[in-house]
Amino acid sequence: MGILEVLKKGRIVELNKVLEPGKEGRRLEIRKFRIFAGEFMHDIDNMSHIGTHAEAPSHFIPALPEGKDAPDIADFPPDAWWGEAVFLNLAKLPAKAKITPEMFKQKGVKKGDIVVIGNSPYTDDDKISMTDAAAQYLADAGIKLLAMDFSYSIEENFSELGKMRVHVDLMSRGVPLIEGLAHLDQLREERFFFMGVPVRVKGCDAWPIRAIAIEGVL
Repeated sequence: MGILEVLKKGRIVELNKVLEPGKEGRRLEIRKFRIFAGEFMHDIDNMSHIGTHAEAPSHFIPALPEGKDAPDIADFPPDAWWGEAVFLNLAKLPAKAKITPEMFKQKGVKKGDIVVIGNSPYTDDDKISMTDAAAQYLADAGIKLLAMDFSYSIEENFSELGKMRVHVDLMSRGVPLIEGLAHLDQLREERFFFMGVPVRVKGCDAWPIRAIAIEGVL
């Protein structure tokens, strides 16, 4: 099925948040100026990890004690950022629940899947996190991409780099992450077509994206 057929047939769900300069927890500033005949342009000063964003392995793997090189955000081909997705909805799980390998097995996670996780009402001390075993399961399953609606809190441990097993296990296999998804409560299907493409900035570890789900096309 071509992309035009997909777009015509499917239900599109916006999965990213709108960024507001000066109102984000991380730096985002825009400064308007005129150029040439007087038309407007903007200088933009922002962090690479802001809003809904993609993360390449260069964000994490070179920072580990081993200090190995890893691909940056510009090294991935376009189709690394889209494909068939499966959704693990956390809405009905209790506070402090743990995401286990069995949950992914029940969803039929397979090689090449984009795994989307989120829609939990809990944060901070009540957050839901992923077990080390679940992170290893996804890595061994050969998923294409892991996307979530919250940041490092998906980690069971994040006091040390080496204990952040979601990042370590997946990024060491070359699997990128997407963080900061929004509106997962609007999804109606467990499997859908996902797309969230970052700009190719050589040497950059991450970049904001426009994430969408297209339902009814698989």
